[in-house]
Amino acid sequence: MTPEAAQRAANLLLLARRACRPIARLPEDCAPANLADAYRIQAAVVAEGAGARIAGFKIGATSQAAQTFLGLDEPFVGCMPDNGILSSPARISRAGLNFCLIEPEFAVRLDRDLAPRDGGYRRADVAEAVAGVYPAIEVVTSAYGEAWRTVGAPHLIADNGVHGCLVLGPERTAWRDLDLGAQAVVLTRNGREEGRGTGANALGHPLDALAWLAGQGAAEGRGLKAGDIVTTGVVTPFIYVAAGDDLSADFGPLGEVRLQIVP
Repeated sequence: MTPEAAQRAANLLLLARRACRPIARLPEDCAPANLADAYRIQAAVVAEGAGARIAGFKIGATSQAAQTFLGLDEPFVGCMPDNGILSSPARISRAGLNFCLIEPEFAVRLDRDLAPRDGGYRRADVAEAVAGVYPAIEVVTSAYGEAWRTVGAPHLIADNGVHGCLVLGPERTAWRDLDLGAQAVVLTRNGREEGRGTGANALGHPLDALAWLAGQGAAEGRGLKAGDIVTTGVVTPFIYVAAGDDLSADFGPLGEVRLQIVP
């Protein structure tokens, strides 16, 4: 894929989001043919986000079911701009989003770099770099609207991994006494339970997802940096939300993260 084609694809994706006019898929002259193309387009999308710096990364498709659905054999990555990281309790507007679904996730903050290295990383390696753990909700949206289900993984990755924004609950720095893989998470909407899961739904353990990301070099060799926030993949069933919904994800001793959807 040429740089010009990647830029054209990025412009179309950004316009579809900003104007809230979803597209069915990218035109053939700038559609990603493979994952390498997808990440080239994603880089152009992120670079076009004027005024925002990369504050971290999202990891998607950390369950076997998601990978099977998307035809992948590993997770994928999206970039998170600093202006899209919110503190709980947060409010976001449903207007201007082509669609809106939410995903409760474990997020972490790093206090040291994790540079690309031969042999990759193990859970114990990345644990040493984690300063704090957050209960989090990722808001997912896309340039494709409801067509996100059919466009395929390269199109979704090109659209910055369908990342919308991230809501962080309270940071817990004394987290090492917790078994994040076994930790239960309960999602409620308007006071009614919508689903539950555990940290094991994120590639077996949230820190295993982080180790996978560190081993990938994170976004074309940038590596993970001290201060980065990484969200490690959905651990309950995701749900579509609408204006008026009041959402909460309870992570037990890690705390609660809350999000209200307004018109």
